[in-house]
Amino acid sequence: MSDLLNIEINGIPLQVKPGTMVIEAADEAGITIPRFCYHKKLSIAANCRMCLVEVAKAPKPLPACATPVTDGMQVQTKSPLALEAQKSVMEFLLINHPLDCPICDQGGECDLQDVAMGYGQDVSRFSENKRVVKDKYIGPLISTDMTRCIHCTRCVRFGQEIAGIMEMGAPGRGEHMEINTYMERAVGSELSGNVIDLCPVGALTSKPYRYSGRPWENTSLDSIAPHDCVGSNIHVEVRRNKVMRVLPRENEAINEVWLSDRDRFSYTGLSSADRLQQPLIRQGETWK
Repeated sequence: MSDLLNIEINGIPLQVKPGTMVIEAADEAGITIPRFCYHKKLSIAANCRMCLVEVAKAPKPLPACATPVTDGMQVQTKSPLALEAQKSVMEFLLINHPLDCPICDQGGECDLQDVAMGYGQDVSRFSENKRVVKDKYIGPLISTDMTRCIHCTRCVRFGQEIAGIMEMGAPGRGEHMEINTYMERAVGSELSGNVIDLCPVGALTSKPYRYSGRPWENTSLDSIAPHDCVGSNIHVEVRRNKVMRVLPRENEAINEVWLSDRDRFSYTGLSSADRLQQPLIRQGETWK
């Protein structure tokens, strides 16, 4: 146990491994720190700044996702300085975000909605025109509403690090930055649907599921993926005896938190008009 470091988060003493980031130590201890760009399976970008926390003897708030622990470190996630920093970041994120939650497919499972409830203000001080971004066509499976994008770059890092194909990028700087595919082409990865789960807002959503329901209307059932030959764990969401969508179920030993497109979208064939209902035999030019 001697190689563990002693730290404090919100006055709670913890022992963590060297090299652990503050946000990882907080997650293990059940202490919630708001975040958008951080994901436990992706590299650290530290570009959303939502996870700013107060660290003793540091001159300003530090991003918890990119700050490694040190022995004797004292961290405050709910101090006046930390809360002011987090609320300021939230205000900037909401400056250009459209007020279309009632028609957004991410409603009810949106990280931005959840964090805005705790850290957002009831009135915006921003009176200028909001930024509007033209939607992109990135294939038949993923629907885009890029005005909602908050530039967390999760989708960009996923393609680079997990899917193994650098298909999406972020040209431009500041307000002119846009997430787009290279050469304006569709996403071709067989794991592309995972960016739907990764997107913390409603910028990337499922095209087959679009406008077909709300997450709280569905009943989630645990199952196993039938197509990928490794037995990925999945959630099958059902409403009124109809399969509405399929989502990955976390299993570190098999599929971690990912799912192939074939298993994510194959449910659309269940109620397809082309689905074979009974066995047929060809006789001459007809099937009987």
